[in-house]
Amino acid sequence: MVVYFVGYIEAGKNKWGQKLAKELNHNFLDTRILMQERTGKTYSELLSEKELFISTEQQIVKEISNMENAIIATSELLPCRNNNMDILNKNGTTIYLRAGIGCIMMRVSLRKNDIALLKGIDPNSVPDFINAELIRRKVFYEKAHINVLARELTLKKLLKLLEK
Repeated sequence: MVVYFVGYIEAGKNKWGQKLAKELNHNFLDTRILMQERTGKTYSELLSEKELFISTEQQIVKEISNMENAIIATSELLPCRNNNMDILNKNGTTIYLRAGIGCIMMRVSLRKNDIALLKGIDPNSVPDFINAELIRRKVFYEKAHINVLARELTLKKLLKLLEK
């Protein structure tokens, strides 16, 4: 079984991916970490080098689409480019962890200095930026097989959703 968690920053992709991987005794991978390991650059540096980011991302998508027994947390950008979401849907079960603006803002406020996507954005503009990004990316995320509100998720519910 391969499960891909998709969604916006701070939706809980890593948290739930790690919990599920432990429960199923599967490998857990984070595409952001894979990209950093591949390039030797931080995620923030990769975001500023668009061509490198996209080419590395495509290599990672190709590799993870051939995996077995893996739980994978994707970057917030990966499902939104090329036909990546279609590839993920074809090769595994995709779960969109939906998080509202309030939830994201609360989590972002705890880590605002180390979230690469928000670097350089005026702190007063962050809510508007996030809201616009959520609207823009929704069309991609909602292609997932399973769409669940992150704050209502439990391991028991997650396992039940995957049984269907």
